[in-house]
Amino acid sequence: MRALSRVLLSTALTLFAPGCRKIADTFFVVNAETEEICKSQRSIEFAAAGPDTRTLTYVFEFPLGQLGADLPEGRLETDFRLRLFQLDVTGGGVDLSGLESAKVSLRRVGADEVIRTLLEYQQPSQAFSPTQLTLRGVEAASVAELAREDRLELVFETQGTLPARAWTADILACAGLRAEVHYFDFIF
Repeated sequence: MRALSRVLLSTALTLFAPGCRKIADTFFVVNAETEEICKSQRSIEFAAAGPDTRTLTYVFEFPLGQLGADLPEGRLETDFRLRLFQLDVTGGGVDLSGLESAKVSLRRVGADEVIRTLLEYQQPSQAFSPTQLTLRGVEAASVAELAREDRLELVFETQGTLPARAWTADILACAGLRAEVHYFDFIF
């Protein structure tokens, strides 16, 4: 019994040693990932733009689910990958070909500052649909502790010549979430 106590004590002390800390940190890890979460919002009303208005901003709330609720306490690293953001004009008969650029940024619910721009669009000279704007992405945004949130905000901003009459649109956003918790510090 004394031998077992010594082994356990020496193993625990070894894990606290500077060189072994990285090794222990790699063994005490939990990974979780969502395949894809999609959310749509239908019949969003946009007002007619005035002659001096060149920017349109719309905030879209995006659910993350309960992924973070099931993770243990520890240092949490989160990758959020917005794969698709699509805006389809559904009413008003407007033409979006006057839009010069668009971007979708990530921010926490209720915050004023964006964390990071996820997708950007510059109007090409050809091959543009006047009633649909589609942005696709593959790069992940790494945001600490994001998976502990149950939702976030996607900020859609576009610049250019905006429609001079009221219109409606549908928005579809699809994203994946990966979380990794290093919980070695919280075991001992």
